[in-house]
Amino acid sequence: MPSTLDYLTWRGDLLFTERPLNRVDNLIFSHLAYLNLEGLVPGPGEGAPVPLCEVLARYTKAGIDQSRRYQDPGPLLRKAGVCPRFAQVGVDGFVNQVDNDRQIQFAAMTFHLPDGSRYVAFRGTDNSIVGWREDFNTTFLAKTPGQEAAAAYLSAQAACPLYVGGHSKGGNLAMYAAAFCAPSVQDRIMKVWTNDGPGFHGEILDAPGYAAILGRAELIVPQDSMVGILLSSKLEPIVIQSSASGPMQHNPATWQVSGTDFVPAQGLSAMSQFLDQTLDRWNEELTDSQRQTVITAVFDALDASGATTMSQINDNRWVCYNAILKAARGMEPQVQKTITDSLKKLASAGKDILFDEAKKVFEKRRTEQISD
Repeated sequence: MPSTLDYLTWRGDLLFTERPLNRVDNLIFSHLAYLNLEGLVPGPGEGAPVPLCEVLARYTKAGIDQSRRYQDPGPLLRKAGVCPRFAQVGVDGFVNQVDNDRQIQFAAMTFHLPDGSRYVAFRGTDNSIVGWREDFNTTFLAKTPGQEAAAAYLSAQAACPLYVGGHSKGGNLAMYAAAFCAPSVQDRIMKVWTNDGPGFHGEILDAPGYAAILGRAELIVPQDSMVGILLSSKLEPIVIQSSASGPMQHNPATWQVSGTDFVPAQGLSAMSQFLDQTLDRWNEELTDSQRQTVITAVFDALDASGATTMSQINDNRWVCYNAILKAARGMEPQVQKTITDSLKKLASAGKDILFDEAKKVFEKRRTEQISD
């Protein structure tokens, strides 16, 4: 099935001066934001933008290998860096902050387009535990240090037309930054894209700046979205098809492309809708303070284990499981019941939904084989 790599083959020879920025270009820039460009391009205000073709040369020479990331941006860079459409796009403003004490994982870069406009790209969650902790903090905090950093980063942009976007948490940061940046900067924003990015705490949705940017924003999610459906954004999602299934649909490399857009889907899958409803129940029945207690206890336990990445936790997943149980035992009986009931309901219903989804896939493939 066609992906962004195929798009670069089909339309990579068409310059931005010939065909304007579109949704697929947006996803490419958001995916490239996962690149480790430390020392390869200037930081904010530190020098001239580096053409993407030169970024590719430096990245290759430095021997950077990000293949262990499930959304490895390397293949995309290797193709975008040699096609006319992207090769001369300048890159600068690289920043990467990871601070466990401040509970922040923030990274961003800026792409300079030939017409003088810029695409400001915010990175999604990396493999660090602090990055995931910051994500969960959004369920009880009105704002996080990463969101404040994103607003400051966008506010510092020069006077030019701006596009803003990101994938996963990067999409959340893009929306927050666009809503809370300097008013003079917000006026120059042409479009904001949140690519399977989670929503916000209720206070954010009621802010005047958020209301001002909604008409220029789009939320794009795959059918089995498990991230873009978290919390609320007040945006009607554009649901698209992916070549993967379940959680792996979150990987932008699996999103299906047709021309200059994505292949539309009929709607969110049963699993995605069920997860959305279950998490809504958690938010309704647990207070901010209760959610903070659970999340803090879990991540404090993970920190105490000595692990610094989610990969290390995955190698010893019982540490996480026991941390959740320990955190739940210290809470009020009704809160414990809400947590355990939700987990049981999710596990039970999830099995039925997964079976139904698998059956649909099997029947579809069988029909295709018969027609062939």
